[in-house]
Amino acid sequence: MTSKLIQLTFLDPEQSIQAEPEETIMSALKSAGVPIKQACTNGVCGVCLTPLLSGEIDYAQRLPHGLNDKEKQNGYFLPCIATCKTDIAIDRPKVRLR
Repeated sequence: MTSKLIQLTFLDPEQSIQAEPEETIMSALKSAGVPIKQACTNGVCGVCLTPLLSGEIDYAQRLPHGLNDKEKQNGYFLPCIATCKTDIAIDRPKVRLR
C-alpha cells in the first residue's frame, strides 16, 4: 500500500502532506504541524469536525458518533478516526484554534 496525499486547501498557499496507509488523518495533520483541535480521539466529541472536499475516507471498524446527519450531508468527517482511501482535499476544520 502506498501513502496518500492530503491537500490542505485552507492554507495559503495550499499545501499537500503525506498520510501513511493505516495512519489517521489527524495523526498525519499533527505530524505535519497543521493546527487542528482534538479532544476524544475516538470519534465521539466532534471537536475535529472537518470538511472533506474531495476523495474518500475510511472509518474501518470505528463509528463516527460525533457526526450528526446534517454534518454528514454537508460533507464533514472526523479526521481523528478516519484514514485516506484515496488522495483527499480538506478545508479548514470547523473549530478554529485560538
